[in-house]
Amino acid sequence: MRTPLPIPCRGILLLALVSLWPASVLAQPAKASAAELAQLRQQAEKHERNGDWEAAFTAYCHLYVADRTSPALREKLHTVLRRVQQIRRHRDPSFQQFVAGLTLPNGLDLFAEVIQRVPSVYADKEKATPQNLWQFAVEELDRALGHATFTKSFVNSPTGHKLNEFRDSLRSDWAKRPIRDHREARSTLRQLIATAQDQLAVRVPAALAVEAACGACSGLDEYTVFLTPTSPTDIPPAVDLTAAGLHLAIEHDQLIIDYIAPHSWVALNYPELKRGQRILLLNGRTMTGAGLSEALAALRHPSRGMHQLEVTTSTGEMTVVIPISIPSVYGIRMMPGTPVGYIRIGTFLNSTPAELDDAIATLKASEARAIIIDLRGNHGGSFLAAVETARRLLPAGVIVSTQGQVSDIANQVFTSTSGMSAHDIPLVLLIDTETASAAEVLAAALKDNDRAEIVGMPSFGKGTIQYPLRLVTLDDVDPTTGQKRPKTGTVRLTIAKLIAPTSGPISGLGVIPDIVESNPTLQIEVATKTAIEKIGSTMMPMPPLLPMNP
Repeated sequence: MRTPLPIPCRGILLLALVSLWPASVLAQPAKASAAELAQLRQQAEKHERNGDWEAAFTAYCHLYVADRTSPALREKLHTVLRRVQQIRRHRDPSFQQFVAGLTLPNGLDLFAEVIQRVPSVYADKEKATPQNLWQFAVEELDRALGHATFTKSFVNSPTGHKLNEFRDSLRSDWAKRPIRDHREARSTLRQLIATAQDQLAVRVPAALAVEAACGACSGLDEYTVFLTPTSPTDIPPAVDLTAAGLHLAIEHDQLIIDYIAPHSWVALNYPELKRGQRILLLNGRTMTGAGLSEALAALRHPSRGMHQLEVTTSTGEMTVVIPISIPSVYGIRMMPGTPVGYIRIGTFLNSTPAELDDAIATLKASEARAIIIDLRGNHGGSFLAAVETARRLLPAGVIVSTQGQVSDIANQVFTSTSGMSAHDIPLVLLIDTETASAAEVLAAALKDNDRAEIVGMPSFGKGTIQYPLRLVTLDDVDPTTGQKRPKTGTVRLTIAKLIAPTSGPISGLGVIPDIVESNPTLQIEVATKTAIEKIGSTMMPMPPLLPMNP
């Protein structure tokens, strides 16, 4: 049995739906025939009918990668994702512990704070009304009561008949109750839970309130979610190799390579590594017969800022050294036999603009006359870093505009006035179905301003900005230190939608390449050829030769 090492969130602001996708989806070629699409859809719908939500989610992810033309499919993906998030939440011991520690008034106060604060911050004011949030909450309760894990943990074994009757009343009655504000939402939920206690003998009534709070959040979009105070946010980089693109797993008491992200730092620097290869030593500790705890313990002890792995390959053993802090710009090189340089941006950090400046300077010193910037597999990162990166490359023009309610970031137009200080070298960008969020901001800005040619596949379409809205209603003060203790949780909330300069909202459709090519190897070849053509088109014609003096 293969047990993947935990994959940490990439930061509470940076998490994208794509980070939840199975490795099989990430490795899938983004191209399918009509017959293959029909088969994928049949598989997804079959899993959905059977209530196998995680299998349905995987199937719909495959379908979405293969077919980006249906808005209904994106909505279906969101619906199934809500089911998967709910199932995983119910299996999470930290979530169960959080719920078990709450009284019913605590749970009702938590729900009321969500209903009160989310509508004034969420990007789409018309969607985040108290009435809509209430309906999302009741939907979540209905689905939770259909899960054996939830009822086993929080309800005293209700009979099927009583449970079905109560769930019917949720859909036909409770979901339609008028809700005007958070006070009315709290009062109505208290009545609902009292009815549930009479009919179902609920063992932990606060669980229903927390479930309602989760549903009010997750119903808005696939990126908005309630996180308990014990939910994982950022794991120290010393125990995270996923930033480098390397995913590990335990299989038959052996540590193995489970997945290597295409175009990642590891993929570019160690092309010999393959899925299934064994890790013999990790940071000096033997991994033969190791379990999950031993592997995680080894990851916590890097040496001199580096992880060192001894890996078996087809040609013997090799040493792999991975920095704890992976640069955001790497893979800098000249394409063989051409005047074209190559740069990979793996994510967007505050340091990315300066790293890009250094990379371009290095390539110009190597006589590069055009540059390929590879954004494939880039899930985003810092929105403002992407805007500043665009300013390094765009002398003038709109970069992106935002729509939302938060004054600091929403309803603004971000522009470039860099002028002569912007890099003027011809550019080609590579994107794929994993290019998302901040990376799409850069790609859309350069495409819509005719600053770069785009090669690859349509990007993911995550045209939103998230923000951690910390809830406070359950917080208290530590009597020994006098410091406030965060005990309520956080809503990772969509606060703005991103609008490209001329092509419109990024969400859903993403950025469409100028040249569509699904084969990753051919993408590089096409990008190189396109860059060479751009060099020719930007060269000044030679002046006519003057006759020599006799």
